[in-house]
Amino acid sequence: MINSLKKTPNAVFVLISLLKKLSISVTSFTINREVLSHPNYPSMLSLSDCLTSWNVPNQAFKINQWECDLQNLPFPFIARVDTDGGQFLLVKNIEGTNFCYSNEHTRHGKISKEKFLNHWDGIVLYAEKDEESGEADFKQAFLRGIVNQARIPFLVSTLVLSLVLMVSRNTFHFDYLLMLLITMAGIAVCTLLLIHSINAKNIFVQNLCSLGKKNNCNAILKSDAANVTSWLSWSEVGMFYFTGTLICLLIDPSSMNFISWLNLISLPYTVYSIGYQIKIRNWCILCCSVQVLLWTQAIVFFISHHGLPQLLINYSLTSLSTFILCFLAPVAVWTFIKPVLSRSEEVTPLKDQLKKFKYNTKLFHGLISSQKKMEIHEELKPIVLGNPEAKNVITMVSNPFCGPCAKAHQTLETWLKQRSDIRVNIIFATSTEESDQRTTVARHAIALGLYRKEITVKALNDWYQSEEKDYIKWSGRYPIDLDSNIEIILDRQRRWCYEAEITYTPTILLNGFKITEPYQLDDIKYFV
Repeated sequence: MINSLKKTPNAVFVLISLLKKLSISVTSFTINREVLSHPNYPSMLSLSDCLTSWNVPNQAFKINQWECDLQNLPFPFIARVDTDGGQFLLVKNIEGTNFCYSNEHTRHGKISKEKFLNHWDGIVLYAEKDEESGEADFKQAFLRGIVNQARIPFLVSTLVLSLVLMVSRNTFHFDYLLMLLITMAGIAVCTLLLIHSINAKNIFVQNLCSLGKKNNCNAILKSDAANVTSWLSWSEVGMFYFTGTLICLLIDPSSMNFISWLNLISLPYTVYSIGYQIKIRNWCILCCSVQVLLWTQAIVFFISHHGLPQLLINYSLTSLSTFILCFLAPVAVWTFIKPVLSRSEEVTPLKDQLKKFKYNTKLFHGLISSQKKMEIHEELKPIVLGNPEAKNVITMVSNPFCGPCAKAHQTLETWLKQRSDIRVNIIFATSTEESDQRTTVARHAIALGLYRKEITVKALNDWYQSEEKDYIKWSGRYPIDLDSNIEIILDRQRRWCYEAEITYTPTILLNGFKITEPYQLDDIKYFV
């Protein structure tokens, strides 16, 4: 199991710790994605549902913490305490008068029994490992997570190595190489400033800005003083400056004189920035870093030119044009990138709001119950999978040659392996044409469901998972005698589909009510 290098949300960290304690193979990438995407996050239900999806037997129950025998608690377990607005703890064991626990702040924490019992709500989430526990395709999920996490470091490393190779092919003065390093440092700092401007809640930037007692980046970067105009910030100007400088240095090392004049013009801004921070008695460590880099550049230029830089009157129009284009290039690129980044950041809170609205239980049941309820009579003889006595009945109207039906069948089969409180009915939408292959396969599948129930699940899985969909080979592996009763059932299911106004496959019904937009099959698991 892998732990992400960034700060992990409390619920995610505690679940990772529990699975690691139980030696269950689930990648931290998957845990993070599934927990955060759960409509009831953060809650015990979200953690329990995630454990169930990875075939980890678990149970949540409430006890009277003041009356139970604490030594008999099923360690380790997840508990919720009301400190810091509510948080989860992985309670490992009891040592003397202390409970031993871990969370995202400490891996080996201890809390007195009295304090723990006062803040604990008495709910225990206990889990244990069995032979089926773990993430399906764990190795592939692990590799996908590594690749996704390594994209940005790989890009940065590639750019840096390319830069090093370009520089190493030529002989440059020390001041030039030093200027390259300072400029790249400036790009890095300005990148963090831009990240803050787009997402002020970024954990890494928040941690940097919280260094020191009087550091408060928000007080500086959210003020009017941080902007040149309503549409241009000083962070963006800094990025244009350092990126343009880097391009100039790489394309034409002799442009050092141009850059030195631009740096000289920028120095009054450093006085303005530091003066404003002194005025409001707050400091932004990133802003101060930019000022330090600008002055470091100035010192390097002053030393390398033995004083002020040369005048620009002797330079050609071509050189000046190249210099200007180098600085316009990052402006043009940012003009296209900024709206995309801003919109993507706006989408996240909108998704969270939509998720809370969409997965409102009352809203869901109110929507589907407003439709006509279709009774699944026994005479339809649907293929029944799962628990025949379950109260939650999912009916799938399927087509043997329908690609989405195959995916839906796989999803339902996964649920049936994880849960015992679901019954699945399969009804086939067929035509009256005898030559139609859909009717031929459906007829055979219905017969298997009636007379050879013990192999029905395997036969359906084999059919839907097969790419070639060869009825002759499939029927040879699962032979069955057909009788006139099958034709009667086919006709009943056909007429039922007409009455239910089934116009596409797969059509999903929950307890007789059709699931319509915006809900899909994957959403049902949160309501049953």
